[in-house]
Amino acid sequence: MKVSANQEVKTIVPYNWYGLLVFDDPEVGLDKEPFVSGVPQILYSLCGAVGIKDPKKGFKLLFSGTEFQGFQIKAERLEPDNGGYWYRVLGQEGWLCPALFRYFDEAPETLYIKVEAK
Repeated sequence: MKVSANQEVKTIVPYNWYGLLVFDDPEVGLDKEPFVSGVPQILYSLCGAVGIKDPKKGFKLLFSGTEFQGFQIKAERLEPDNGGYWYRVLGQEGWLCPALFRYFDEAPETLYIKVEAK
């Protein structure tokens, strides 16, 4: 069982790899893990809103299951699907695959998110 996983602020660095928005996190065994099903569009929109000029070259993504200082948006959990969960954020929906459970024991009801230049 992960200790206080919902309270920790995690940081990953998404980047473009052959047209996919992916990230690596060797600490949890992920390499070129893609974001799919609406999530890239949501993240690129957020990057544009905060002035990150070329997010395809990479940006920092901070996230937590609890509110943290400086978070920019909240993603609200919807329904489970295919081992992952759908979330609604910025009026859009995006699916987070089962890799979500590398960070959380249970899918958080709310994900708190911040993006910043790397």
